[in-house]
Amino acid sequence: MQQTIKNNTEAKIVQMRPRWTREEVVLLKRLYRTHSNAEIAEIIGRKVSSVVFKGHRLGLSKGARRLKEMGRENISRRWEPLKATSVGKKSLVPAKKN
Repeated sequence: MQQTIKNNTEAKIVQMRPRWTREEVVLLKRLYRTHSNAEIAEIIGRKVSSVVFKGHRLGLSKGARRLKEMGRENISRRWEPLKATSVGKKSLVPAKKN
């Protein structure tokens, strides 16, 4: 959706964001505690940042179980690439020769 905004010096075309429907808000409220923002965004068909912002505006929060899962997911995302690269590499400390 586009809207033209005119002022005294120039005209701008501004990209309007679609409004949240009641059905989307109900679905967001139902899924927010138990699903990741990325999953919700995919289900609803919106950007992750839009889901995060709307959840914040509505005062929604993640459940304790979901927060623990998110912590584990974040740790595995950070450490798995490091583990994969260190498997094939030799140690940086040279072995002692007898």
